[in-house]
Amino acid sequence: MSDSKRTGSRDISELKQRLGLKKGAQPATGSTKTNGSGGVVPPPGLNLPPPPGMVTAPAQPAIPNAADDPFGAMNAMAAVGKVQRAPEIVIVNDGKPVENVGTKSMGATIARIAIPAVAALVAGVAVGKIGTSAAFHNEGRADLQNVLGEDSNPGPSTVIGLKANLLGVQKVLDDWKTANEWKPSKAFETKLEAAVIKLNVESQKWFKDKSSVDAEIAGKIYAFYGGVAEVRAMFATHASAARDDDKTYTKAGKFTGLEEASKFLTAEGQMKDGDNAFVANDQNSQGFRYAVLIQVPTDRDPSPFGAKIVELGPPVCGGDTSPNTTGRCPDDKPLTNFAYRAEPSEPWRTAPPARSSNDLVAKSLVLTFPGGVRDSLVKGAGFVVSDAYYSKRLSGLYERIRGKPDPKDPERKPVGGLIDEGNKLESSIKTILDQKKDRFTFFM
Repeated sequence: MSDSKRTGSRDISELKQRLGLKKGAQPATGSTKTNGSGGVVPPPGLNLPPPPGMVTAPAQPAIPNAADDPFGAMNAMAAVGKVQRAPEIVIVNDGKPVENVGTKSMGATIARIAIPAVAALVAGVAVGKIGTSAAFHNEGRADLQNVLGEDSNPGPSTVIGLKANLLGVQKVLDDWKTANEWKPSKAFETKLEAAVIKLNVESQKWFKDKSSVDAEIAGKIYAFYGGVAEVRAMFATHASAARDDDKTYTKAGKFTGLEEASKFLTAEGQMKDGDNAFVANDQNSQGFRYAVLIQVPTDRDPSPFGAKIVELGPPVCGGDTSPNTTGRCPDDKPLTNFAYRAEPSEPWRTAPPARSSNDLVAKSLVLTFPGGVRDSLVKGAGFVVSDAYYSKRLSGLYERIRGKPDPKDPERKPVGGLIDEGNKLESSIKTILDQKKDRFTFFM
């Protein structure tokens, strides 16, 4: 057999093998489909409807048995392939360049990633701000409690503690005023210094900002603590000036400081019972030793009209011509004159005291009322200035702590002092702590 015949046989054998026509090969048409009639094939020309709920495939052209007609089967299979429509690709021109398609796709991808990230960031910032604000509020509230202090154990730098110490300073000044009207006194100076030292102002206790809790409380705290610092500064100024006065009067050799000079010079100008009981017990002049001699010229006494400052001496009683050295007149002898002299070296002269305008005669003695100028006649101008400023400094310190009295109502309790400010501050802080509680926060 020739090569061409062998080749043809081999080709037909391979074709049958591909088509499944060889013995034992499976047909190429696929599995047989049932029509839902239990395997019974309907007679030709009778098409039964499919059972309910069964989806049927579109009818396909009949394919001959490849064992009987291999070439017919091939043609039928090709026809089936032509019946099925190939997928179509529709091209649409939207007028945009091709590169824009990629850009839009990339922008959408970025947006899908960025939008949730930005939302999360905004939420995180909001939560962080809320938490920070709450933490700042809680910190300010706790700091307010530290500034206020506890009633049982307030601490020296708290509002309650400073108020108590201010009352201690006020008590020393009250006692001093009652005893000798704030005249120079070493004993009271020592007590006052010990009381002022207790006004301990520690800035780290109160210098934080409290506006997160209350907008006005910070200013009130600064004002009160500033006032306490002012009181300490006022006392420091007073103590420095008093030391300078002490040095001045100690150098004079006659006194040992301003207190000794004040006592001596005050005693020098004060009349005693043994000298003249009438003057010593006079409430208007407060026992001042010096008076004014009124002179009116007459025919018998041509002295010039005017007044002269004189020193008073003992009284002259009844018809006596000489002063009574006991300072008093006997019950049977009324007071008629006072002894006086215009110079320490002059002898004593006598003149009647004038207690009303009817008693004014050619020569009569008029007692004087207290005053700085009057006191300077005895004590000297320098001492009067030192003494007056000494009392004035203490008076200013007293008013800063206690407050000034109302000129329209002197009996009313003074207001506006540092203690009054402390009472109001304490009340404000307690109200804030009661009304504004701690806030929840994520921060510890």
